[in-house]
Amino acid sequence: MAVDKFVIDANILFSAVIRQKGLYEELIDHYVFYSPDFALLELQKYKQTILKKTRADPAKLREFTIRLFQGLIILPDFVISEESIKKARELCDDIDPKDVLYVALNEELQTVLLTRDKVLHNGLQDKGYDRVKLFDDFVREFTAQP
Repeated sequence: MAVDKFVIDANILFSAVIRQKGLYEELIDHYVFYSPDFALLELQKYKQTILKKTRADPAKLREFTIRLFQGLIILPDFVISEESIKKARELCDDIDPKDVLYVALNEELQTVLLTRDKVLHNGLQDKGYDRVKLFDDFVREFTAQP
């Protein structure tokens, strides 16, 4: 059975908003994506950087971002059980504590975490955590489908 839902981290959202590639729209048409509300705080924190890096006019940026977020389910952290948070802390403590909520949500939903963070990906896999995938690998698999 193929996985059709994923947790994504903020760096994927940053990239999507900055680049505005049609690929992201295709992905949200095919899969369900989740992210913890913490991702919104990160987006807000780096708002000026995102606005500087994007080359789109404000109207196009607004339109694309609305479309992107229509295909994304943002969940508040209170839906994540203490058990999932505890496991995520154990996994992320010596990798990057800022990633705990992404891994915890992934645990809670029993899905696959997509990330561009190779340190996180490799660190989790080194600990035997196999429900994590590099976003670029995911995209290659998606674009190779008939």
